[in-house]
This record gives sequence, structure tokens and C-alpha cells, in this order.
Amino acid sequence: MINNENYTPTNKIKDMLNWNIMRGKTVRKNILSYITRNHSGSWVVSIEERCNAFKINLMNGLSIIFDAKGRHVKTNL
Repeated sequence: MINNENYTPTNKIKDMLNWNIMRGKTVRKNILSYITRNHSGSWVVSIEERCNAFKINLMNGLSIIFDAKGRHVKTNL
């Protein structure tokens, strides 16, 4: 389930510099499919966009990075 609120824990603010928070409606479908397939049941805390990447922060502490075409690049703890 995607949570579109602009929730940012204070310990994550430094990591979010130069990223833009965005709404779920503008996220590529293949990103949503990846999250649904690989992280079903996880809550999305924020969706951020940089010029050539998307960063999805999950409630369980994972950050998932995608390229501009929506392909999975890496997952950070």
C-alpha cells in the first residue's frame, strides 16, 4: 500500500537532500510492479525523484533505488 504523505523521519533528512518528494500517481508502473512483487505488504514512506533516479523508502527501513526507466538498481538497508 502506498502512503503519499510527506513523512520523513529526522534521521533520514540528511539522506534526502537533493531529492524531490513526489506523489504515487507519477511513479512508473514497473516500479510499482516491482514493489508489489518483491515487497508485498510493505508500506511506502516516501517516493523521491532525482533527475535520473527514483528512491522508494519503505516503512521497514529499506530504500529501493530505480533508474529513470524504472529498472531496479539496488536496495539499501
